[in-house]
Amino acid sequence: MKLRPFDSGGIMLSYRCQCGCRHCVYACGPRWQDWMSRDFLENLLRGIKETSGNPKGFHLAGGEAFLNFDLLLLAVEKCNELGLPLEYVETNAGWCVDYETGLAKLKALKEAGLRSILISVSPFHTETVPLERSLTAIRAAEEVLGAGNVIVYMWQFIDLIARFGRENPVPLKTWIEVFGPEAAGSLFWDGYALIPGGRAGVELGFLAPNKYPPEHFAGKNCAEEILFSRHVHFDPYGNYIPLFCGGLSLGKVENLPSFIEIFDYRKLPLIKILVEDGPYGLFLFAQREFGFNLGNKLFAGKCHLCVEVRKFLQGKADFEELTPQAFYENLRSHLPPLEE
Repeated sequence: MKLRPFDSGGIMLSYRCQCGCRHCVYACGPRWQDWMSRDFLENLLRGIKETSGNPKGFHLAGGEAFLNFDLLLLAVEKCNELGLPLEYVETNAGWCVDYETGLAKLKALKEAGLRSILISVSPFHTETVPLERSLTAIRAAEEVLGAGNVIVYMWQFIDLIARFGRENPVPLKTWIEVFGPEAAGSLFWDGYALIPGGRAGVELGFLAPNKYPPEHFAGKNCAEEILFSRHVHFDPYGNYIPLFCGGLSLGKVENLPSFIEIFDYRKLPLIKILVEDGPYGLFLFAQREFGFNLGNKLFAGKCHLCVEVRKFLQGKADFEELTPQAFYENLRSHLPPLEE
């Protein structure tokens, strides 16, 4: 089985973000510092152009890409120069302190070639970003780019968040206190359609409406996610991240066309296990080789189990797939814990 060439994806300019959301599949947050170098960015974009024959589109993201506006501006310009289909820039809007700031930055991006923006609005983002900033960013974006080019993800939460107020952040604990753990858990997991990988399972797994023992995931491999999804993320360190598998790298990309051509999943032991036997197979490997014991722990999905096992393995041996190391160090958000 070969790695199917990608046709869409995200370019993560950094893991740095002021939010540190509890649902983040890449464990982003304020403790990260590094940004993608300009040289690597340009090399990567050229590689994407050469590799993806008929791309559906790519987006620029972080972390929070607006925290390094000059780099974001350069990325938009280079995508435009190369003729890469840039779907949108993704943002949490925390930078949009007023309407004038929003207009100025968005006008600069439009002049560089940006046509669309995705603004995240959710209970997770409003733990650190007041709703008023999100609404201001939406208003500015509609003025500059046109309402049809502004994606609000997820707009259906706006009225619900507004009940708690628009001017200040709303701790996630408040939602749990107001709605109760069961209703809040359903709202978070089903209402947002959370991916149980990354930080979500670690921080929010206890609220998941349905939780399962490890053996529930026996026989559920990850070939589709790792080899066949055709969606990819590239992080600032050059890691090729399949689909949304934060903390899991198929390798560091220097020459992207060559990387795709010669990639062999069987050369990476943990990737091989995941492709053939899934996270439960990875658990059995960790149990057999390193004595890993999960006790009676339950999981919100196979990605939750995968992250739990990888977090254990990351400190046991030098597995090159488990990178960056800081992903595993940041699986707990900087925000106050929800569980007692």
